[in-house]
Amino acid sequence: MDVLAEPSGATSFSVLGSVTTTAGGHWTDVVKPTIETSYEANWKSATSSTVTVKVRPLVTLTLVNLSTGSFSTKVTAARSFAGKFVLVQRLSSSGVATQKKVILDTNSSATFRVRLHQGRSRLRVVMPTSQTAPGYITGVTKVLTVSR
Repeated sequence: MDVLAEPSGATSFSVLGSVTTTAGGHWTDVVKPTIETSYEANWKSATSSTVTVKVRPLVTLTLVNLSTGSFSTKVTAARSFAGKFVLVQRLSSSGVATQKKVILDTNSSATFRVRLHQGRSRLRVVMPTSQTAPGYITGVTKVLTVSR
């Protein structure tokens, strides 16, 4: 049985590989798409239902300099996000507040400053689907906790 894939932006399915079924007709395959991809299985003249796997870009947040409140972020995916924006958010017991919008450079990265309060600050970066599409859904960093 053939497994076919159609990555976002492609105009047709292409054969990804072949799998062997069990006596009961069951099969598995492991895929690691780098962009939203639809899959189908073909056997003789029969085609399965389409399954679409959504993909998030990898978004990282790094402390550059605590005393100046400098941070960097990078978005990694199969395509560039140059000129797109991310949202820097502060998390607290009362909820999430967006601190600023940051535009990504030609490397899909940016360095920025955030005013840090005394004590503990919990920050994250979010890249909304409006900026990741087509091919990706919202990307979010892990929460970074910094103490000042």
